[in-house]
Amino acid sequence: MTMDTDLATGPLRSGVLRLDVVTPAGVAVRKDVDQVEAPSVDGEFGVLPGHLPLLAALRAGVVRYRSEGKTFVLAVGAGFAEAGGDTMTILTDRCVDSKDVDLAKARAELDAAAKKLEAFSGPQEGAEFEELTRSAQWFQAQLDAARESGRG
Repeated sequence: MTMDTDLATGPLRSGVLRLDVVTPAGVAVRKDVDQVEAPSVDGEFGVLPGHLPLLAALRAGVVRYRSEGKTFVLAVGAGFAEAGGDTMTILTDRCVDSKDVDLAKARAELDAAAKKLEAFSGPQEGAEFEELTRSAQWFQAQLDAARESGRG
C-alpha cells in the first residue's frame, strides 16, 4: 500500500477538500484535493468542497481524485464514504494505487474468482456468495483502475 500524503497541519485553503482513505492497515491516502469520485452501491458519485453531508455505502471500484490539475486513480474495496463541508473520508477494507496494481496477478485472480462464481451451486445470497462476488469485484476494480491510468 502506498501512502499519499501532502498535508500541512493547519486549516485547509479555500476550495479544497481533505480526502482520507483509511483501511484496516492504516491511512492509504491523506491529501488535499479539488474533487473526488467514488463508486457507491447505487452508482458513481462526486464530491466537491462545500458538499452537503453524505454517507454512502461503497462497492469495490475506482476512486478518482483531482489535485493540482492531476487526476489520481485508486482501486478500493467495499466500505463507506462520509463527506461534508471540506472533508471526505473513505473507510474501506482494501485500497491500492493504480500504479501499484499487479496486472498479471489481478487478471489471474479475477479469472479464478469468476470460475468459482460460475461453479457456485448454493443460493445466490448469503455470506459465501457475497464473499465470492466481492472478491471478483475487487480484482475487477484493480484492473479498471490500472486501465484508467493507462496501464492495462
